[in-house]
Amino acid sequence: MMQSTLRFLTYCACIFLATLAASFPAARAETAPSEDKTIVFVCLHGVVNSQMAAAYFNKVAKERGLAFKAVSRGIDMYWTIPVRIQDGLALDGLEPANAPNALTAYEAGHASRVLAFDPIPVERKGDANVTYWSGVPSGIQDYDAARDEIARRVDELIRTLGNEVSK
Repeated sequence: MMQSTLRFLTYCACIFLATLAASFPAARAETAPSEDKTIVFVCLHGVVNSQMAAAYFNKVAKERGLAFKAVSRGIDMYWTIPVRIQDGLALDGLEPANAPNALTAYEAGHASRVLAFDPIPVERKGDANVTYWSGVPSGIQDYDAARDEIARRVDELIRTLGNEVSK
């Protein structure tokens, strides 16, 4: 009887500690990247242009040896990436950067850069300086045109980051 009670209490303590550990932001890298080497791309739903930009950025940054990682975030979330975007990324040799997730003020404030395709509400951007990439076509309407413009802008951003790192 005493051993089964002790086992039960040990089990409960393990569950409690695991739950507690999972609740800390640092333990959830997907929702709040812990370093300031994070680039956050934001579009309205978090599943089209921001996914395209983050996926391309991660590929190029890795190829150039830059220690930056991009994530895609949204404001008015859709929780699945459209098949058209998944197919386009796959044809380009890319994968979505992450599962769709909403932007938080904390994450925006702790990012190295926040680049947005759509307006970000004040309560979601925290103290981040946001660079707006206006004039980019929607990837769902014209994947190729959006991809080409996003790639041009990401390449320019990568050059800027590379110059900053080398200084």
